[in-house]
Amino acid sequence: MAEALYLFVTSERPDQYLNPTLHCLQHKNLSKIVFLYVENRAGSESETSSSARSVRENVESLLASLAYEGKYKYFTGKMKGKEVDLQTVYLPDILASIKQKYSLLKDRKVPWLDKEIDYFNLREELTKIHKEEPEAIFDVSAVSKGYLGDIFAIGVLEGIDQIYTFNLNKGANFDEPWKSLYHELVFRKADSNGYDYTNLTKTYIYKICSKSILVRRPRLIVSLIAALALLIALIIVGLVFGPTNWFVLIIGGLATIASIFSLFYTFFPLRG
Repeated sequence: MAEALYLFVTSERPDQYLNPTLHCLQHKNLSKIVFLYVENRAGSESETSSSARSVRENVESLLASLAYEGKYKYFTGKMKGKEVDLQTVYLPDILASIKQKYSLLKDRKVPWLDKEIDYFNLREELTKIHKEEPEAIFDVSAVSKGYLGDIFAIGVLEGIDQIYTFNLNKGANFDEPWKSLYHELVFRKADSNGYDYTNLTKTYIYKICSKSILVRRPRLIVSLIAALALLIALIIVGLVFGPTNWFVLIIGGLATIASIFSLFYTFFPLRG
């Protein structure tokens, strides 16, 4: 089944989005790549990202430069606008191999898209994506701690179990940033990867919390249905036998109990 990749973006530096994008292009059956920028959230004023579109364009530009020119491009910081010709870094045959592998991934027929989401609509938007594309991958590699908790809270409530992050096994090399890119992590190390692409929802606690929510919801729905059914029965019996009949009193009592249980499940979720 085809999977969509949704990358949460927070800065214009493309490296941190290029790596997970290439991993998914190589190892997943992607239907599309979407760059998501969450607007109007606390702390977003300090970020340099102007839009999801600008980030997407930077990532595509860096990949094209690596694939077709063999050059690393800077997009942020003091080196912004400058390039490093990787011919000065790698032997010709090695660089040719790197360019070829980047080209193969760049030429994949997968659409690259971008999308802006308002922070206060984040739950609705992610829920809609998950409902329409249950196999969608949500990449939080570049997400700051400020709203990572929001995404996880939504994940638990909505049953989203495809939240991934790209982790370098060694710290990022900011002096020679091309050494932290995908070709150094995979292409030049056939015996082992220099990174892990981890599904953050595959933990014991996340599973237990998700299970607790899923267990609570059906019980709440059942109790509400039971309360409604008993209320309807109460009205019918009352019309037939009169309001003071003992059977009416029993039905009324059961309806009251069912209503109390429905409220209890709402405000006091069951454990386990």
